[in-house]
Amino acid sequence: MLVVSAILWGTGCNDDNTPSDEDKPTITSVNFLDGTSIQAGGSLNVRITFSDNMELSEAFVEVHDNFEGHKHGKANLKYDGSQILSLSGTSADQTANLLVPNNAAAGPYHLEISVLDAEGNRSDVKVLDFEITQLGQPTYTNLVEAMEVKAGEEFTITFTVEDDVDLAEVSYKLIDHENESAAPISDGDIDLEGSSDLSFTFDQKFTIDNSVQEAELIISTFDSDGNLSITEVEIDVK
Repeated sequence: MLVVSAILWGTGCNDDNTPSDEDKPTITSVNFLDGTSIQAGGSLNVRITFSDNMELSEAFVEVHDNFEGHKHGKANLKYDGSQILSLSGTSADQTANLLVPNNAAAGPYHLEISVLDAEGNRSDVKVLDFEITQLGQPTYTNLVEAMEVKAGEEFTITFTVEDDVDLAEVSYKLIDHENESAAPISDGDIDLEGSSDLSFTFDQKFTIDNSVQEAELIISTFDSDGNLSITEVEIDVK
């Protein structure tokens, strides 16, 4: 019994003297080395700095699309990729390099970064926006990016969207810029069912009441190759 007591007492002393690490590591900086618009077939290069109070272990870098559930196209596919970075020490600066395939669908993407320390504590996930571009993605012409309208009076927004192969869908959403979680002021989807719709003229009328001071029209266009092009019109309501 004396031997067992001595062992238990000794073990308790060691536990008390071992510092516990309950602090999460952090991501202190993220730098897109080539900007936040990446051409398909190129490389996404991101320099990231990490820190921890005791010892870093590894970081996880992941790419996911931000297409809001739309289906894949015939030619290009939504891209997803990941990379694990091995870390050590209390501070580390590393560059993640992710090759974007030639057939990556154009559109908005999320870069998600997290880091573990040696004790298994995980940082908060940092999410950043970037876009992948394709030479054949839909393009907008004759689009006014900012305008002023009178509250309660009808106004028209007109522009042309073009594609090299076939336009599939044009959707729009008019929102209160100062309350983006509220229901849209107006929204709609325009399906282009032809097999070779190379051009479409958007011509829609809207009205905004005096409860809104700043509005935003978000236009999203898919082509049949799976590419998504998004543009916005800022609207000042007087």
